[in-house]
Amino acid sequence: MSPPVVLIIGCGIAGPVLGNFFKRKGYHPIVFEKVPELGDAGASLMLMSNGLKVLNLVGLADTLKAESTPLQELWDASETGEVLGQSDLPSTFGDRYSQPAVGVRRTTVNLKLKNMLLDIGVDVREGWELVDIQENEDSVTAFFDGGRSVTGSFLVGCDGIKAASRSILLRNQGIAQGAPVYTGLTQTAGISVTPEPLRQISAMRNWYGDGIHVISYPMANSSERIIKFGLFDRAELKPEQWHSKRCVLVGDAAHPTSPHLGQGANQALEDCFHLSHSMPFLEPGSEQYDEKLQVVGSSLWKNIFRPFAEKRQPRTSLLVRGARAQGDRRVASGTGACRQRDSGIRAAYKDSTVLSAKFDDLLREPFQTL
Repeated sequence: MSPPVVLIIGCGIAGPVLGNFFKRKGYHPIVFEKVPELGDAGASLMLMSNGLKVLNLVGLADTLKAESTPLQELWDASETGEVLGQSDLPSTFGDRYSQPAVGVRRTTVNLKLKNMLLDIGVDVREGWELVDIQENEDSVTAFFDGGRSVTGSFLVGCDGIKAASRSILLRNQGIAQGAPVYTGLTQTAGISVTPEPLRQISAMRNWYGDGIHVISYPMANSSERIIKFGLFDRAELKPEQWHSKRCVLVGDAAHPTSPHLGQGANQALEDCFHLSHSMPFLEPGSEQYDEKLQVVGSSLWKNIFRPFAEKRQPRTSLLVRGARAQGDRRVASGTGACRQRDSGIRAAYKDSTVLSAKFDDLLREPFQTL
């Protein structure tokens, strides 16, 4: 019997990781990407310990760490240069959580993930733009531009904040999605040679001014890329809106977030782990093969998708709201608001146990096996 075909929409971060996981668990994943060829895009990612633990399961953590410098320190200052707080807590991440935090080029991660899929024989189809989805009791058909279509057992939408999979899934549920809401903020991102005064220690540095915030962290030697983009937000989905009978959303397709907590990619990777971890290993010829196949049959949504969404939605929604609030605090405007913000930052650094507990909640999960 042929293994179940999994249609994965999007070849960014989550899509390739899921492709790897499903392939190793006995499924037949096909990864679709709308751009004709993945190339240089975006600026950087801060991969925290939780994300690196998941990437370690696909064999990329050591490679990415070798191309960057593990984060050693947090350092915050006002626009005048007054140090509001600093901590060497990140230097302990490797020991505390089994992986450090590292800054990496988004393009580097994307291309390594794509090549990882090709190396293990996963079908990657670039230039396939999703336009519609039709579901049956035990299968799903994805329709793409150019009149192309592919049928599989189930579909996973990993195509980001502008996800076609999300739009189609909600439309099929009779829910009007609406456009992403502009937050009123823009972000300019670039990669440059690290200035000499900042080379002494690998730190995530924040400077806070009146209506402006600057962040830097080490990730690469140099680049010509500087981009400016708006920061957008979307209304949160309820757990039951994350999935249908044969489709499920992960990453920004399910819980798009502004970048202010640095958890977008990391939470997408957590999604990959939890979704894959809930799926049975399929070993043809084993005594339980037929029984396990039934798990991904007509009751897939009840056996897998619903518990996955109910587990992940509360955590991701909390972080999405936290990122939204953090963004508002970072760009406080007016003398009084800036003083209040700076005072809050000083207070946050004074109690190391509170700071440590914050990261424990984010980074503690093991993510050690499929």
